[in-house]
Amino acid sequence: MSGPVALIYPYFRTKAPNQQLFPPLGIASLASQMKELGIEVRQHDCTFRAPGEVVAEVAALGAEIVGIYVMATLVRPALALLSAIREALPDAVTVAGGPMPTLHPERFAELFDAVFCGEADRSFPSFCKDLLDARDNGAEGTMGLTRYPGLCCRRDGTLIKNPVHALSGEECDALPLPDRGGVDLLPYHEFWMKKMGARMATLMTTRGCPHQCDFCSRPIFGNRFRKHSIGRVMEEVMDIARLGHDRIWIADDSFTLDLDHVRSFCDAMIGSGLGMRWSCLSRVDSIDADLVRLMSRAGCDKVYLGLESGSDETLRLMNKRATVEDGMKAVHLFHRGGIAVGAFFMVGYPGETVDSVESTFSLALSLPLDEISFNVPYPLPGSALFSRVQLLSPWDDWTVENDVRFLYRSEFDEEWLRRRISETLDEFAMRQASRAVTVTGK
Repeated sequence: MSGPVALIYPYFRTKAPNQQLFPPLGIASLASQMKELGIEVRQHDCTFRAPGEVVAEVAALGAEIVGIYVMATLVRPALALLSAIREALPDAVTVAGGPMPTLHPERFAELFDAVFCGEADRSFPSFCKDLLDARDNGAEGTMGLTRYPGLCCRRDGTLIKNPVHALSGEECDALPLPDRGGVDLLPYHEFWMKKMGARMATLMTTRGCPHQCDFCSRPIFGNRFRKHSIGRVMEEVMDIARLGHDRIWIADDSFTLDLDHVRSFCDAMIGSGLGMRWSCLSRVDSIDADLVRLMSRAGCDKVYLGLESGSDETLRLMNKRATVEDGMKAVHLFHRGGIAVGAFFMVGYPGETVDSVESTFSLALSLPLDEISFNVPYPLPGSALFSRVQLLSPWDDWTVENDVRFLYRSEFDEEWLRRRISETLDEFAMRQASRAVTVTGK
């Protein structure tokens, strides 16, 4: 079989504050599936690299297929890498996958040789194997392309666009473990040790979310909720520990959506004896004190809640299906259970008022939170919000990272919001410092 295949995660580390850097899990999963098929594959994580260095590495590899992951904030670096790789390897087949190609397959099919929409598991690795075999046999032009779910490409002027296939829970369980060791983990270990004294890894135990928040976009995993078996999850946990990680970020859209799944995971973590600490995103509803105690016993020491607003009317605009009171109850439950709480807030939502924005700042300062963050609405492609606002930037200009800047025409003054966010964060920091002194004094 010809080869190899290069898989690229085109994020280059910036100096943005509050960075959360994780080894790319998507290309690690695809790489393990390719290895299972006997394909030579390399993962190219750009996080701690320079663009020229990555291009030179892919060129030296002589990759025959180059797959690039593209999300909204990675369009520019992805297209820059595409251009450079095309020049260095003119015969390589270039493939795009991820949220943006899924949302705009026809447009990306004009730039790349092929696009894979949705979950590319099984489909993209099979395509690579068949393409490499066809190249060996001089039969590339005769490949039947309609059998690869999610494939979008042009052949002889005709657009081929195959339906997407969402894997079932059983199919997810049958995938090999992600090849987490296929990238250099040392810089991540050093980053997290410096940041919080631990070596963090990511884990996904479920896919999909059935909720319809106005600002949310789920082009890859969609609305259909699926979960891994706990046995499979614990295999990944053991692999994570083997690679030297001692902390896990559970990257599910909402880990606490299925409470039986959460309880089973907690029981398994307690039974493992690993003593590994972990954190997750949580919904604010359905949580009770018994579940919080179990999560704490299982190693959960921090949860993040999307409280978003201190106004019920704004939450209705966001289609959050939760109230301010729900959020307050959840914060107090976790706090009393000894689990730290981080909260995300969004200010300046289309249709809200200055008073509702101020109520959000007041809420953030009134709760026993350990971490808070604010941002303005970010109209992700594919979200209901995106379809309603008038963007100020072209479709591929998504370079904002942790910045208070509107990408659409808003009635709110950015400078005022920046000032109020800064004032609120300063006040929060002062209260945290005072709280720490009080605790130490005791």
